[in-house]
Amino acid sequence: MSETLLRGTAWVASGYVLAYEIVKQEFWTSRIDPAENAKWVMAGVAPEFDAEGAFASRGYTFIVAGHNFAGGGKSIEHVVTGIMGAGIRAVLADSFARLQFRNAINYGLPFVTCKGIREQVQTGDELEVDLATGDVRNVTRGVEARAVPVPAFVQEVASSGGMIPFIRAHIANGTLGTLR
Repeated sequence: MSETLLRGTAWVASGYVLAYEIVKQEFWTSRIDPAENAKWVMAGVAPEFDAEGAFASRGYTFIVAGHNFAGGGKSIEHVVTGIMGAGIRAVLADSFARLQFRNAINYGLPFVTCKGIREQVQTGDELEVDLATGDVRNVTRGVEARAVPVPAFVQEVASSGGMIPFIRAHIANGTLGTLR
Protein backbone atom coordinates (compact mmCIF):
# COMPACT_ATOMS: atom_id res chain seq x y z
CA MET A 1 0.00 0.00 0.00
CA SER A 2 1.33 3.42 -0.90
CA GLU A 3 1.70 6.26 1.59
CA THR A 4 -1.32 7.94 0.08
CA LEU A 5 -3.56 4.88 0.46
CA LEU A 6 -5.01 4.47 3.94
CA ARG A 7 -7.05 1.49 5.09
CA GLY A 8 -8.87 0.91 8.34
CA THR A 9 -12.04 1.07 10.38
CA ALA A 10 -14.42 4.03 10.51
CA TRP A 11 -16.33 5.65 13.33
CA VAL A 12 -19.30 7.69 12.14
CA ALA A 13 -20.52 10.76 14.02
CA SER A 14 -24.30 10.83 14.15
CA GLY A 15 -24.70 14.60 14.32
CA TYR A 16 -22.95 17.94 14.28
CA VAL A 17 -19.54 17.70 15.98
CA LEU A 18 -18.26 20.79 17.80
CA ALA A 19 -14.59 21.20 18.64
CA TYR A 20 -15.64 21.90 22.23
CA GLU A 21 -17.16 18.41 22.42
CA ILE A 22 -14.32 16.49 20.75
CA VAL A 23 -12.10 17.28 23.71
CA LYS A 24 -14.12 18.83 26.52
CA GLN A 25 -12.92 22.23 27.66
CA GLU A 26 -12.02 20.95 31.13
CA PHE A 27 -9.18 18.95 29.52
CA TRP A 28 -7.61 21.84 27.58
CA THR A 29 -5.28 22.51 30.49
CA SER A 30 -2.83 19.83 29.40
CA ARG A 31 -0.02 20.66 27.04
CA ILE A 32 -0.31 19.88 23.35
CA ASP A 33 0.53 16.18 23.60
CA PRO A 34 -1.22 13.63 21.37
CA ALA A 35 -1.17 10.84 23.97
CA GLU A 36 -2.49 13.08 26.73
CA ASN A 37 -5.05 14.81 24.52
CA ALA A 38 -6.30 11.43 23.19
CA LYS A 39 -7.52 10.37 26.63
CA TRP A 40 -10.75 12.34 26.31
CA VAL A 41 -11.37 12.43 22.53
CA MET A 42 -15.11 12.41 21.70
CA ALA A 43 -16.04 12.50 25.39
CA GLY A 44 -18.59 15.23 24.74
CA VAL A 45 -19.82 13.80 21.42
CA ALA A 46 -21.12 10.38 22.47
CA PRO A 47 -21.77 9.01 25.97
CA GLU A 48 -19.87 5.77 25.28
CA PHE A 49 -16.66 7.81 24.98
CA ASP A 50 -17.06 9.75 28.24
CA ALA A 51 -14.39 7.74 30.04
CA GLU A 52 -10.63 8.09 29.88
CA GLY A 53 -9.28 6.44 26.73
CA ALA A 54 -12.70 5.15 25.62
CA PHE A 55 -12.48 6.36 22.01
CA ALA A 56 -8.80 5.56 21.54
CA SER A 57 -9.31 2.00 22.80
CA ARG A 58 -11.71 1.19 19.93
CA GLY A 59 -8.93 1.24 17.32
CA TYR A 60 -10.64 3.40 14.72
CA THR A 61 -8.59 4.68 11.77
CA PHE A 62 -11.10 7.17 10.33
CA ILE A 63 -13.69 9.59 11.61
CA VAL A 64 -16.60 10.15 9.23
CA ALA A 65 -18.76 13.22 9.84
CA GLY A 66 -21.19 15.67 8.28
CA HIS A 67 -21.15 19.44 7.90
CA ASN A 68 -18.56 21.76 9.53
CA PHE A 69 -16.68 19.09 11.49
CA ALA A 70 -14.93 20.56 14.56
CA GLY A 71 -16.71 23.89 14.35
CA GLY A 72 -17.13 26.15 17.32
CA GLY A 73 -15.14 29.23 16.51
CA LYS A 74 -11.90 28.56 18.36
CA SER A 75 -8.58 27.16 17.16
CA ILE A 76 -8.10 24.46 19.78
CA GLU A 77 -5.03 22.40 18.93
CA HIS A 78 -5.98 19.80 21.54
CA VAL A 79 -8.67 18.61 19.12
CA VAL A 80 -6.37 17.66 16.24
CA THR A 81 -3.57 16.33 18.43
CA GLY A 82 -6.06 14.31 20.47
CA ILE A 83 -7.64 12.81 17.36
CA MET A 84 -4.19 11.85 16.09
CA GLY A 85 -3.19 10.44 19.47
CA ALA A 86 -6.32 8.28 19.38
CA GLY A 87 -5.03 6.62 16.20
CA ILE A 88 -7.07 8.49 13.60
CA ARG A 89 -5.21 8.75 10.27
CA ALA A 90 -7.80 10.87 8.41
CA VAL A 91 -11.16 12.57 8.93
CA LEU A 92 -13.72 12.47 6.12
CA ALA A 93 -16.61 14.94 6.22
CA ASP A 94 -18.92 17.08 4.10
CA SER A 95 -17.03 20.16 5.31
CA PHE A 96 -14.72 21.35 8.08
CA ALA A 97 -14.38 24.33 10.37
CA ARG A 98 -11.71 26.55 8.85
CA LEU A 99 -9.61 26.88 12.02
CA GLN A 100 -9.47 23.14 12.66
CA PHE A 101 -8.82 22.47 8.97
CA ARG A 102 -5.68 24.60 9.24
CA ASN A 103 -4.67 22.94 12.51
CA ALA A 104 -5.03 19.57 10.78
CA ILE A 105 -2.66 20.68 8.01
CA ASN A 106 -0.17 22.04 10.54
CA TYR A 107 -0.11 18.74 12.45
CA GLY A 108 -0.23 16.51 9.36
CA LEU A 109 -3.71 15.01 9.78
CA PRO A 110 -5.60 14.74 6.48
CA PHE A 111 -9.06 16.34 6.63
CA VAL A 112 -10.72 14.98 3.49
CA THR A 113 -13.78 16.72 2.06
CA CYS A 114 -16.22 14.11 0.77
CA LYS A 115 -19.83 15.21 0.26
CA GLY A 116 -22.41 12.69 1.46
CA ILE A 117 -19.87 10.29 2.96
CA ARG A 118 -21.75 9.94 6.26
CA GLU A 119 -24.71 8.36 4.44
CA GLN A 120 -22.45 5.73 2.85
CA VAL A 121 -20.60 4.51 5.94
CA GLN A 122 -21.58 2.92 9.24
CA THR A 123 -19.40 2.64 12.33
CA GLY A 124 -17.17 -0.42 11.98
CA ASP A 125 -17.02 -0.36 8.17
CA GLU A 126 -13.62 -0.86 6.63
CA LEU A 127 -12.56 1.93 4.29
CA GLU A 128 -9.79 2.51 1.78
CA VAL A 129 -8.99 6.17 1.19
CA ASP A 130 -6.57 7.29 -1.50
CA LEU A 131 -5.49 10.76 -0.45
CA ALA A 132 -3.88 11.53 -3.82
CA THR A 133 -6.83 10.64 -6.04
CA GLY A 134 -9.76 11.22 -3.66
CA ASP A 135 -11.05 7.70 -4.21
CA VAL A 136 -12.90 6.37 -1.15
CA ARG A 137 -13.97 2.75 -1.09
CA ASN A 138 -16.19 1.24 1.58
CA VAL A 139 -14.78 -2.30 1.53
CA THR A 140 -17.51 -3.59 3.86
CA ARG A 141 -20.46 -2.38 1.76
CA GLY A 142 -18.86 -2.39 -1.69
CA VAL A 143 -19.63 1.27 -2.41
CA GLU A 144 -17.35 4.03 -3.64
CA ALA A 145 -17.26 7.80 -3.24
CA ARG A 146 -15.21 10.67 -4.62
CA ALA A 147 -13.51 13.06 -2.26
CA VAL A 148 -11.45 16.14 -2.92
CA PRO A 149 -7.87 14.88 -3.34
CA VAL A 150 -5.47 16.01 -0.63
CA PRO A 151 -2.96 18.42 -2.24
CA ALA A 152 0.59 17.12 -2.62
CA PHE A 153 1.87 19.88 -0.32
CA VAL A 154 -0.47 18.77 2.48
CA GLN A 155 0.55 15.14 1.93
CA GLU A 156 4.20 16.17 2.18
CA VAL A 157 3.54 18.02 5.45
CA ALA A 158 1.73 14.94 6.78
CA SER A 159 4.52 12.55 5.78
CA SER A 160 7.01 14.90 7.48
CA GLY A 161 5.10 14.65 10.77
CA GLY A 162 3.56 18.11 10.65
CA MET A 163 4.43 21.67 9.66
CA ILE A 164 7.31 22.19 12.10
CA PRO A 165 9.25 19.07 11.05
CA PHE A 166 8.44 19.92 7.41
CA ILE A 167 9.94 23.42 7.73
CA ARG A 168 12.91 22.15 9.75
CA ALA A 169 13.70 19.59 7.03
CA HIS A 170 13.60 22.32 4.36
CA ILE A 171 15.88 24.53 6.45
CA ALA A 172 18.33 21.65 6.97
CA ASN A 173 18.29 20.81 3.27
CA GLY A 174 18.69 24.43 2.21
CA THR A 175 15.43 24.25 0.24
CA LEU A 176 13.29 26.65 2.25
CA GLY A 177 13.24 29.09 -0.70
CA THR A 178 11.48 26.49 -2.86
CA LEU A 179 8.34 26.80 -0.72
CA ARG A 180 7.53 30.30 -1.95
